[in-house]
Amino acid sequence: MCLSAEAFALFLSLLPMDIITTTPGEITIHATVKDAHWLQVGDRWCTDAV
Repeated sequence: MCLSAEAFALFLSLLPMDIITTTPGEITIHATVKDAHWLQVGDRWCTDAV
């Protein structure tokens, strides 16, 4: 799944900041079941998390 940068920013704003780790081009959301890795692909953010 991919989201525009604007949609991804809105999604992230709904989450507590203490479960988010960032590095250049990658954002990891540390969820209860498993981590979700989002990668920057051009102007979109994509993950294969389900």
